Amino acid sequence: MSMDKTRGNSLLEMLLVCGFIGSVSTWGLFMFQGIAEQHKLHLAGEAFLSAVTAARVQAVAKNLAIQIRVHSNRRKFGVAMKDAEPQVWQDLPSGVEFSKVPGKPPTFYSRSYASPAGTFILENSRGQIRVIVSLSGRVRWQREH
Repeated sequence: MSMDKTRGNSLLEMLLVCGFIGSVSTWGLFMFQGIAEQHKLHLAGEAFLSAVTAARVQAVAKNLAIQIRVHSNRRKFGVAMKDAEPQVWQDLPSGVEFSKVPGKPPTFYSRSYASPAGTFILENSRGQIRVIVSLSGRVRWQREH
């Protein structure tokens, strides 16, 4: 007669497993939050770069002087005719803001150049994105960690 001696898990073993699962879950949550913050910064950079590029195209196509404006709260931006307020302000994702803006807003003109040149810096807890407008009207961005 053989008896099957099955043994359950001890309370200590269960606590160790639960502690391990909790630690891995917490680490995963922090990793996810970091990735989400990087994604927000990337989206903000893409949206702003797109707006600046569109302003340049609009200036050439419509033979107008078009400016890139940053709202005083540094969490919104807009495109407008020179020295006018934008009709629509575009919000940056939460946690992202402009940490640096040019003293005078860059203006694109019908011949595709910009004056003055300037650098905008978008920033959150995961890094910075610089959007650089040159006098030739060229627009580029670079990511800083």
